[in-house]
This record gives sequence, C-alpha cells and structure tokens, in this order.
Amino acid sequence: MSLKISQVDESQNQAVLNIEVEPEELEEELQRVYRRVVTRINIPGFRKGKASRDVVERFVGRDALIEDALENLVPNMTSKAMQEKELDVVATPRVQVTQRDPVVIEATYALRPTVKLGDYKSLKLEQEQIEVTDEQVDDLVETVRQQMGTWEPIERAVSFNDMVTIDVQGIVDGEVNVDETGIDYVLVAESISPLPGFSEEIAGCNPGQDKKFTLPFPDDYPDTNMVGKECEFTVLIQEAKERKVPALDDDFVKTINMGVETYDELRTQFREDLLLQNQNAADQRFEDLVIKAVIEEADLELPEILIDEEIHHILGEQEEALRRQQLSMDSYLSTIGKTPEDLHEEARLPAIEKIKRTLVLRQMAEDESIEVTNEEIETEIDTVMQFQGAIAGDNSFGQYINSEEGRRSVQNVLKNRKTIQMLVDIAKVSSGSSASKPAKKATAKKATAKKTTAKKTTAKKTTKK
Repeated sequence: MSLKISQVDESQNQAVLNIEVEPEELEEELQRVYRRVVTRINIPGFRKGKASRDVVERFVGRDALIEDALENLVPNMTSKAMQEKELDVVATPRVQVTQRDPVVIEATYALRPTVKLGDYKSLKLEQEQIEVTDEQVDDLVETVRQQMGTWEPIERAVSFNDMVTIDVQGIVDGEVNVDETGIDYVLVAESISPLPGFSEEIAGCNPGQDKKFTLPFPDDYPDTNMVGKECEFTVLIQEAKERKVPALDDDFVKTINMGVETYDELRTQFREDLLLQNQNAADQRFEDLVIKAVIEEADLELPEILIDEEIHHILGEQEEALRRQQLSMDSYLSTIGKTPEDLHEEARLPAIEKIKRTLVLRQMAEDESIEVTNEEIETEIDTVMQFQGAIAGDNSFGQYINSEEGRRSVQNVLKNRKTIQMLVDIAKVSSGSSASKPAKKATAKKATAKKTTAKKTTAKKTTKK
C-alpha cells in the first residue's frame, strides 16, 4: 500500500503523523467493500449480488462505502506508517480522519518513554520477622469449628449469632422499598445490613412474632438519594435457629479430614499453615515495597495517550465486573453518587502506577539481559493449561495461549517474574551481614501485628431455597 507520510510534531513522547493514501489504493479497498456489500443488500430491479458498482454507490451513498473502507484502511495505514517511521509505540494510536477523498488521517502515536533507572543495585530493605502466635492458632481453630457447626431450631427468644427466617417489608416515603419472604438472616451486633440497628430490633423476639420499627438511612448509605430518610419495617419471624458447634476433641479432628488424628496434631498443622500463609503475604509485601522503591528512583515521562488507554482498560474491567453481577454502569454510578468523570479521575493514579511498573521492569530486563527460553515458556504454558483444566486447541483459551500473541504474553510474564526476583534478591539484607549503608525499613506491618481473628458471620440477606 502506497502512503504519503509527513511528520507534524514529536514532543512529550508523542509523534503526530499525517498519512495520505493514494487514490488507487482507496479505489482497491472500495472495490472490496462493493463486492461484500452487493451480496447483502436488496436493490429494487436487481437480483441480489448483481447490481453494478455505480448502482450500489447511488443506493447506499459513496460516503457510506468510504466509511466502510476506512474500517480496514485506517488500522493498516497507521500500522504501516509506524513501521516506515520506525516508531517504538506503546499504545494504540489516536486517529482522526481529516479528509476522505483522498483519505488523509492524522495519527498521534504514544512513543515508548526513555526510562532512566536509579541505583537499584544498592537498594536494601529490612524484611519482616514472621511468627505465629497461640492466639492466631486459637482463632483459626475456632473459625473451622464454627464452619463445622449446624443450625438447629430453637423456641426461645433470639439473640445475636442466631439465624432467623423472616418475612420483611420496608416502606420509604409511603412506597414499598423492600418486600421479601422467607429470608434467612443472621443477627450480628452492630451490623449495617440492611440498615444499622436492624439486628438489634430483631434480638429478643420470639419465633412467630411480628414486629414493626423505623430505622434511618445513615449518612454514608451507598444510595445517596436515601440519606436523611427513614424506613418503616414490618417483620414476621417465621422460625429461629442457633448454631451448634462440635467439641474440640479428637473426634472433631477426624471429621475435618486434615490428615491428622489428634487435636495437638491439628494445632501443629494449623501453625505450619499460618506460618506459610503469613510468610507468603510478607514476601508479597516485600516485593511490592522493592518495586515501589525502584519506581520512585526511576525517571520517566508518560505520554497522555498511554495513560488514557490504561484508564480505559481499568474502567472496562470494572464495567465487565458489574455486568457479571447483572449491574449496569449507570445504575452503579447512581448508587454511589458519582459521574463517569469521577471514575475516570479515580482510575488515573492506578493507571500511571501500572504503566510505570511495566516500563521500569521492561527497561531493567533489557539492561540486565534477562531472557526466557522456549523450554521455560512451554513449561509455563503446560502449568497454566493444567490449572485451567483446558486442552490446547480445544477451546478459545487453549488456542490463545498457544498462539504467537499468547506465547509472547507468557514470555513477558516470565521475564517480569525473573526481573522482580532479581530485585528482591538484591534488596534482601542477609542476617548477620554488615551493609555499607543502613537498610531502609519496610513500611509494611509485621505479621505478628496482624491478628488472625475468627471471622464474624456478616449479616446479609439470602434467598431461602
């Protein structure tokens, strides 16, 4: 494809090109569009697929054909222009068609920024001292014990941690806001579900009892339209249950199938599990601190196009997550009282941090000549495929990960992993070693400062099956 390319500007890690397609190239693309369109439309007086090019143009309009042709021409033009100008591009170019016949577009490319790394080889950070307390083990044992409990009917007045099956109706401003039957609800002190004080109102009631009460919507309620209003509840307690938990003995140990026989052995196993869990969490925090320190010492300027593209990606993932919950972005924004512009601004800092992390690690891998072998890629693909339970070539994921793009993605993951491990090894302060510089203190809390407490059952509504 023949192109006329003129460079308009190059500044702030962005290059702006004017790209013109020769008329014969546009004509060739228009002919392809015509051959595709003529088989899809019905033109009076002609059999489908038999109308001539000029008839089709008069019927749908030449501008419509050009618009269709641009869908293929624009990405091809911008890609070829990038290659001809040997641009090191890090984002999808921003394009604007400034002329249609002949086709002229203005393409703005985000160029890979120059990354100046700091003195990362002298970086030293103190690691957390990991230990597991008896209290943490006690909490884990109690959590498992509660999970093994069963709900049994009661006739007494209900109290916190009991579960009730209720019919509930809520009236706000004279209109029904809640109308549910057969809802299982666990009473938890100071619960905010559905409103603060709901559990406290139910506590003390008996099975079969009706109760009416009014609760205000708190100032921090997610739906800001409800703040300042009150909900008039009518609740019927159908039945109530309490949780019966097993005794802490060897019989209890055998029921949880942990591969141990006695209570003492169970505590030993839990201690080892907690130690591994705490160590993994501490390792991740240390890794994050190391990368953060390296990024803070690096000097790079990000093109705005690259930032916008990453923000778009972050918001796209957020919208997809909402869709999986059968929520729309509009309803979500209404609930939290924010605008699309608010979300865009909130995503800006995470986008910048993610881009800097990617570019800094990439530059470091280049400087350190970190490579990934084909064998390592194959091993990683096999591991991922086993984890996904997929068979290569038998589904979309298997096809992707074995494609050129998929293998390149795996290669980048492995290269990042090696680069991060190199940084972690550099930053670790060996026990007993005397560094020439005092090690910086890690800002993450020690594992012992974070108690592993038994999780409270949160108050929530669940549909009774």
